[in-house]
Amino acid sequence: MAPSTPGMHKSSPPADPRTAASRGAVAPTSGRVERLMRTRLHGAVDGTVPECTGSMVTGVWCLDHEGRPTGLTAASLLDQTLATSIRAAAPDLTWMVTTELQLNFLAPLPADGTVLEAWTRSGFVDPRGGVSFGSLRGPDGREHVHAVGWFQTVGPTPAGALDHFNRMGALPLGPESDVTLDRLLGMRSPASSPAGGKPANTEGFLRGPDFPAVDEFMNRNGTVHGGAMTMMAGLGAHAATPAPDHFDLQSLRMVFLRPSTGPIATRARIRHAGRSLCSVDVELFSIRTTPRNPASRGSETARRENLDKAFETKPVAQAHALFRPAR
Repeated sequence: MAPSTPGMHKSSPPADPRTAASRGAVAPTSGRVERLMRTRLHGAVDGTVPECTGSMVTGVWCLDHEGRPTGLTAASLLDQTLATSIRAAAPDLTWMVTTELQLNFLAPLPADGTVLEAWTRSGFVDPRGGVSFGSLRGPDGREHVHAVGWFQTVGPTPAGALDHFNRMGALPLGPESDVTLDRLLGMRSPASSPAGGKPANTEGFLRGPDFPAVDEFMNRNGTVHGGAMTMMAGLGAHAATPAPDHFDLQSLRMVFLRPSTGPIATRARIRHAGRSLCSVDVELFSIRTTPRNPASRGSETARRENLDKAFETKPVAQAHALFRPAR
């Protein structure tokens, strides 16, 4: 893979002599999602033993729309670095997609410029893909997030997708990127809420937030970045809880069913809402577009009508989130 895109944000992690990149590994290319989450990808030498395969700088982007810490910001880094370990262990697996990403949130992410490191290793690899394990650690060794990722091989990237990925990754970060995670992802709340504000836990799926502007979030394969979709699902699940300020995200399991190339619409269903545990299912739907398709632009009404049509198709991803009482 190509070296990292030049022009990293001034708050990007500095080089670390312990990283795999300093020992001869080729660093994967950084796209726009990695840039927005202030991550740096280091690559891996072996892939079968724990290595520091990436790092991220914390900041306001590690907060949700209520100003509370969220570990979801780490999804981008962990999705990429887990795949890095697979590629290092099996260099022939050039093109892969994430099929499943499991995240356990152990401790709140700081938002003060602390640099956190992703340590990952592959667990099993065959010609069709594999599984890898990792954690996000602070400078004191404290683990903030545990992660497991499953990956499968796919064909080469479509023509033009890699150029778009590199072009987005080279864009500078301005003041508009120093915002909370929901704003970075362009989250839009549902147009209306049910009576009482939240659904009862016996009801079915209800409309969740939309993410209409995904042009920046495409990966090298020309589809919406799995890390970005994971963050969207987590935000959608949290918004569905009866009292979001009373719950912290404990774990999130993502299953990627089909590729997504356009704006994302979500819906959520509360499976259980108790005092000590809340269980939420989330489904993500997408309009089939290309980066040059104007489906995500136009008036607010037109965007919502387009996203309404997404629910007429099959979901592109499903997630299950568990919440525990807030610290």
